Amino acid sequence: MIFTHGTVITMNPAREVIDDGAVVVSGDRIEAVGKTSDLRARYADAEEIDVRGHIVLPGLVDTHVHLAQTMLRGVSEGKRLAEFSNWLFGRIFPLQGSYTEADAAASARLAVLEMIKSGTTSFVECLLAERYGFDGIAEVCVSSGIRAALGKIVMAVSAETRDELGWHHGMWQTRESSITQTLDAHDRWEGAGNGRLQVWFGCRSAEPACDLSLYDEVSELARERAMGITIHLAELPSDNEFARSLGFRSHVELAGGHGLLGSRTVLAHCTVADDGDHELLAATGTSVSHNPANNASAAWGPAAVTDMLAAGVNVALGCDAAPSNANLDVLRDMRIACHSARQRAGTRLAIGPETVLEMATLNGARAIGLGDSLGSLEPNKKADFITIDTDAPHLQPVWNPVATTVFAAQGSDVDTVVIDGQVVMRNRVVRTMDEAAVLDDVKGRFRAVADRAGVTGLESEWPTV
Repeated sequence: MIFTHGTVITMNPAREVIDDGAVVVSGDRIEAVGKTSDLRARYADAEEIDVRGHIVLPGLVDTHVHLAQTMLRGVSEGKRLAEFSNWLFGRIFPLQGSYTEADAAASARLAVLEMIKSGTTSFVECLLAERYGFDGIAEVCVSSGIRAALGKIVMAVSAETRDELGWHHGMWQTRESSITQTLDAHDRWEGAGNGRLQVWFGCRSAEPACDLSLYDEVSELARERAMGITIHLAELPSDNEFARSLGFRSHVELAGGHGLLGSRTVLAHCTVADDGDHELLAATGTSVSHNPANNASAAWGPAAVTDMLAAGVNVALGCDAAPSNANLDVLRDMRIACHSARQRAGTRLAIGPETVLEMATLNGARAIGLGDSLGSLEPNKKADFITIDTDAPHLQPVWNPVATTVFAAQGSDVDTVVIDGQVVMRNRVVRTMDEAAVLDDVKGRFRAVADRAGVTGLESEWPTV
């Protein structure tokens, strides 16, 4: 296939933008990138897909997703709860803990559909619980064509601590079973879908409720199997206070002390990480998933993104979860990432759209261990890319295609999605999923979950008549 007449943002080492450019795909790889006139002549027999008027760029990478929470979109904004622990233990855990495997699969299908339609071609799921049914969710990812790193929950919280905190039983399992199930899932699913699927350790937070020796065990297992690790870290001031109570300088240093830092680890948030933490993260090659929209919604941060980047930390982007962010649209969140960093620094010169686009593509690819295969449009790299149709009032005129992508485009502008050389979406029609069926399934489930969980206060504070 040859995709012709687009404005190609290559993200190659020279960061070339090709006007009237083309991308040639052979199998699951990019064979050539260049001017349409040159490549059309060289590949005269190739099937042509004309993307005239479109911006063509590498597929976006979302490095922090909660698939099961997509069916809980917006539940944070009914009766709002001030304390994070009240929100988690009193609302989110009871809802998720009341899921059936069919509910979890329905939420996952909704999330994957939304990601594909908004240009995300790869993602990291952080915490798949036992009750969700790992196999069903893995099958959703494989059949949809998306690229995924699925973090299976590992935890070490005693039954006594669980009950003391009011931790919903449906969101709890033993240390032994959580590790065994993760390793079993790795045996079954690692490399499925022509290598598109990875199985990671999804560690619950390093907090007082957890036996921290878990992380020493997990980090050793991860090294033995070359598995990825993801964990929420350094989210709140209380995280650093907990670390200092154990003799560590910070929550990031605590993670390092238990083997969690390294090139196969993605830390979510790091909103309270400081300069010393940034140096440690850079030295260990640890990636950070910056979640600007979720942080703003939760009144966290803003994270010191520009300081991290200046220190050499690999900072990627994540949308986090639908209860707070309400969207899995990386295009939208790129804009928020840029605005929040500028606001924090007090200058519009703090960060530019070029850097933010690197975070969503090249840095994301590196975070999931695929920096040599993804993140740019170059020969021999995987054919993961998207096109944005600029024939819309909010996208014209296009003075600067990078700025247009970061500041003006939104998920609904994505027209075509190619993953692993397969056209997964064209003309906004996803070819690998039945969109109507996915939506109908969720519409028939979400209220039943709340009724089963006995959770109230999810509707608008205004009366519904």
